[in-house]
Amino acid sequence: MPPSDLDIARTAHLLIQQHGDEATAMARRKVEEMRRKGDTDGADIRLRIIVAIGTLGTPPTDARH
Repeated sequence: MPPSDLDIARTAHLLIQQHGDEATAMARRKVEEMRRKGDTDGADIRLRIIVAIGTLGTPPTDARH
């Protein structure tokens, strides 16, 4: 069973807390490691985490109407 979006967001948040600005780089290294081992499902999950890191790391906009 693939992880839920909530699981992905929680993992991304944890990586940001643990690694700060290096969170994306850490996740990318894990993607490459999983691909080398032939774990395409694991690599796909890490790619989802990378997207979530980008979303969580984006500062809020100051939209004014």
